Amino acid sequence: MTKLSKYQLTHLSQNTQFILFNLKGKLLESCDSLFSTSTFDDQSVFEWFPFLEGIAEIIQAMESGQEMLFQRVQKPSALLSGAYDFKIIRPISEINALLLIITDYTEVYRQYQALQQRFNELYIEKQRLETELAAFENGTVPSR
Repeated sequence: MTKLSKYQLTHLSQNTQFILFNLKGKLLESCDSLFSTSTFDDQSVFEWFPFLEGIAEIIQAMESGQEMLFQRVQKPSALLSGAYDFKIIRPISEINALLLIITDYTEVYRQYQALQQRFNELYIEKQRLETELAAFENGTVPSR
């Protein structure tokens, strides 16, 4: 393992969890980076996340090598309270398995939302100033 690989693994382990499970949803392996899976032995992975349970048949029918991405999933379960991206992969090398990659983007999405809000506020202020300028150019006093 190279030095770079160690840094990559360290970075990924802080905000990404990899879960390997069979087509019926039985847990095969998990790195438990975001939450512990040790208490879910008798429960299907699909049951952990209600939005996945609703599309379990579609996920189970995925072709080898196919991927699905669900971005910005807010509070996907009682285990995860932030904003996450869920990527489901049907690995080519594992015929009867699925790989779920959960990445915690809570802080990134929070910053993005704040930037969007600031942009909207600036746009509204720009509109107000343009209206005032037009009123002054027409010789009228804008109302506040």
